[in-house]
Amino acid sequence: MLAGAAALATLAVTAGALAIGSAAAKADTTGIFPDDLSPSIAAASDTNSVSLGVKFSPKQAGSVTALQYYQGPKDSGITTATLWSGSGKALASVSVPANRTVGWHTVPLAKPVALTAGSTYVASYLDTKGGYAVTQNTLNSARTSGGFALPANAGVFTYSRTNVLPTSTYRGSNYMVDIVYAATGTAAATSKPTPTASSTPRPTPTQTTAPTPVNTPTPTPTPTPTPTATPAPAPAGGMTANGRSFPSPATTGVPAGTALTPYTGPCTIQTANTVIDGKTINCTITVQAKGVVISHSQINGTVYSDSAGSGSFTISDSSVNAGNQAGTGIGDANFTATRVNVTGGNRSINCYANCTVQDSYVAGQFTDKTGVYHESGIRYNTNSHLIHNTIACTAPDVAPDAGCSAAITGYPDFDPVTNDVIQDNLILAGSGGYCSYGGSTGGKPYSGHTANITFTGNVWQRGTQKGSAGGYVCGYWGPITAFDTGAPGNVWSNNQYDDGTPVAAAN
Repeated sequence: MLAGAAALATLAVTAGALAIGSAAAKADTTGIFPDDLSPSIAAASDTNSVSLGVKFSPKQAGSVTALQYYQGPKDSGITTATLWSGSGKALASVSVPANRTVGWHTVPLAKPVALTAGSTYVASYLDTKGGYAVTQNTLNSARTSGGFALPANAGVFTYSRTNVLPTSTYRGSNYMVDIVYAATGTAAATSKPTPTASSTPRPTPTQTTAPTPVNTPTPTPTPTPTPTATPAPAPAGGMTANGRSFPSPATTGVPAGTALTPYTGPCTIQTANTVIDGKTINCTITVQAKGVVISHSQINGTVYSDSAGSGSFTISDSSVNAGNQAGTGIGDANFTATRVNVTGGNRSINCYANCTVQDSYVAGQFTDKTGVYHESGIRYNTNSHLIHNTIACTAPDVAPDAGCSAAITGYPDFDPVTNDVIQDNLILAGSGGYCSYGGSTGGKPYSGHTANITFTGNVWQRGTQKGSAGGYVCGYWGPITAFDTGAPGNVWSNNQYDDGTPVAAAN
């Protein structure tokens, strides 16, 4: 997030009093979380004195110029904000006078504190009366946000009446703490208007951690309506199967003859409705604002919007090359991808939540010489819509464990796989043990909660390599597994091999 809301007129700082202005922050500062992030739990019922924070590592060297915290409606005991080294040394500490204004507050430091790229730090505040703001189940797994690496369970707390380094974790909670950061070579800024939008919590498997400072349940996200699919036939140069046309490299990606110019804008986008058209982009685009548009562009990197943030984007007529390394070409949530061509990485697209992929082509994942990564074309999870695409996983097997899981994967690892449409896709042969997974893989934390998954009108290539049963069945074992025909709302209809033979659902 950029510098947060300037709701306080002044704040006392350990080295003196500094005023907080109301002008928007400069574009050359950033923070860990999106500008408009707000908590799903505005006021926890916990009334204990507690130190709350976030653990992070900057990807690029720079300086922290201010600390930030979210003031909930019952936060009446916030006294101190602190920046810590990973070993627990207080690098800067700021006194915070009592106030009752709800929203993000920015506390300037007396002088910037230099941070080293790759080193671990913690930003925290002491809340002596509890009632703090929090969103559970959003920081469960390791991730990158705003140019900062966050470890699994980056939200930390410690019950204490004094200012201490927080170290305990609970259910991936985000305790709404942030920084204002100026990367090396950029100027500093310390204020921004109050954000208003809310975040979407991400459920996770149960963890065994320290006792929770929160006992208010996490709200359940409301599913988005399934869009009506009206895919048009692919233009000349598309692939064909069963008399139908499907996308190919020739019909997706940057259109032939498009003139591209170098992209010189920010790689972390925090301005709503930003438009990027006709560019060569040589970085990972992290979307932290609503309504970002990318079109007719070559991205040598990845495009990402976090399910826990408020970013959203559309990408069309563009090529994404995630490179000869592990990574996801397009992900994770709140996006629409149309006529894209995605190569490289170990996963072409991750539709974790609220996304549509249509008229696109994915293949050419990287060769993992370490033998570690399980690769796939598109992974789907919640409110995912895969419509009229050609989907493949073509990465070779590398001992001991690397290679393709499937062209399409849906695993109930982090929460139930629900409300998904997989329709009119061509699924290429040779894409792993199975060519697709139906969302009900046994032994997973949420395998018994799958619902409302529709597989309709898809075509599986039989291929030319005999499977374990002796026939040509797309994957080594078959075209589909883990589709529960008895799950509520699940639909299996008109799915075929490329020779017109029906494909049966397999659980």
